[in-house]
Amino acid sequence: MAKRTKPASRRGNADLHAAATRLSARTWANTVADWQELEEVVTQLGAAAPKAAKEALASRLRSMRMMPNPFGA
Repeated sequence: MAKRTKPASRRGNADLHAAATRLSARTWANTVADWQELEEVVTQLGAAAPKAAKEALASRLRSMRMMPNPFGA
């Protein structure tokens, strides 16, 4: 039986979040390369944010459609 894992895009976002956290935890010790990497990571996370927000809203709407209408309509 195959193990269920998160889709690659979510795993990638988690990796980006981890990299951003790692790079921003000790800012006084960052090299120029670290700052450049942090800039790239933040840019990638920002690009993924609109897509993730749309997916979250669509998921919420699907969930709301399954709930009974409290007003009886």
